[in-house]
Amino acid sequence: MTNDAKQAAGVWIRLVKCHGLVMREVRRRVAQSETTLPQFDVLAQLLRHPQGMTSTELSRVLLVTAGNLTGIVDRLEARELVTRTALPDDKRVRVLKLTPRGKRLAKREVQRHEEWLNEIFSSLADGERHKLSTALDRLRHSLEQHDAGEPIPE
Repeated sequence: MTNDAKQAAGVWIRLVKCHGLVMREVRRRVAQSETTLPQFDVLAQLLRHPQGMTSTELSRVLLVTAGNLTGIVDRLEARELVTRTALPDDKRVRVLKLTPRGKRLAKREVQRHEEWLNEIFSSLADGERHKLSTALDRLRHSLEQHDAGEPIPE
């Protein structure tokens, strides 16, 4: 194995380990909140898209299948946090939007998550966070260009 390959493997191992540790901490904290992590993901995305999103758009952004999303949205709709509205020109397509109650909860939960993540990443100086973010953005863009159009395996 070349030095470059060893370094790449080391980066991969560190990235996976850090991801697991961050997710464990976020899940621990989410257990004390009003939503599950998948519900939070849906609410946060819909908060970023006040005009609403179709299930297909939302599943693409969240990297999950529309089938996985259905149950999550069903529960959010039952709690009157999300609405499904048919498109005027295609009654088969539903647009998902936050209700006023859902918007209030989403804003509150996004703020809590930001505070948690700030605590979780507090061991990194601002400059280190910026460098890490920039490097991860470059990696993500490279991977997105490489896999453009290919479905993500589950």
